[in-house]
Amino acid sequence: MITDAKLLTTGQAAKYCSVTPDTILKWIRSGFLPAHRTAGGHHRIDVRDLDQVLRPISLPQISPIKTVLKPTPRQRPFKYCWEFNGEGELLEECQNCAVYQMRAQRCYEVVRLAPEAGPLKLCCDSSCQDCDYYRVVHKQGVNVLVVSDDGQLTEALQKQAEEHEYNIEFTDCEYACSAAISSFRPDFAVVDCSLGSQLSQEICHHLNQDPRIPFVRVVLAASEGEFPTSCEKDIFARIQRPFSVQDIADCIEGASKKTSNEE
Repeated sequence: MITDAKLLTTGQAAKYCSVTPDTILKWIRSGFLPAHRTAGGHHRIDVRDLDQVLRPISLPQISPIKTVLKPTPRQRPFKYCWEFNGEGELLEECQNCAVYQMRAQRCYEVVRLAPEAGPLKLCCDSSCQDCDYYRVVHKQGVNVLVVSDDGQLTEALQKQAEEHEYNIEFTDCEYACSAAISSFRPDFAVVDCSLGSQLSQEICHHLNQDPRIPFVRVVLAASEGEFPTSCEKDIFARIQRPFSVQDIADCIEGASKKTSNEE
């Protein structure tokens, strides 16, 4: 029998999956997500069922995630530093490290933030340049997630992506976006307002708050005069649609220059 400790409310489940409560209810009503009813008629969701639907293997029920990757070493599966150092086992020193506790995607970014964030307990006392993990991961390229339901734009971006040194994935809905993050940790996420102003704002907010990608930079794309203003705190930059991969590259280059200046 499932105990209450393993059950989440629709609000908690939405936060867990980085989607809206309405999306959770849609999944329940469609039969995609199992749920239990309380005596008061409220839904309760087993966290194990949420983990199951978030697995990429469950995606045939929705539009497929389209990926554009160059056949280079950047395609190697991403590993966190604690996975790399422990060869699959969590080392004791890693458990006490700020990088693990933050679930930070790239430890060397946390090191850069350390002076501003105050004293952080890091288990690694060597420089990044002397680290085997850094030498492997920092060559894997920048991950970019594009969220758009504009098929014509997506097709054009896919063709352009072949000429750029980025790992790019395309998703066309909120659920596919959340599921993709489980295996593809984006450094940048481009949200296209073709999804609708309200939904685009919600996706921007969820991406910015998703604990799986604490350092993601969210870029909002909209037509001139149609940029939502209520999500400014959740976005890193804005670009005008229809946009190109070069527009995304300019954002990435701008972010790199900003980081270099701060260092």
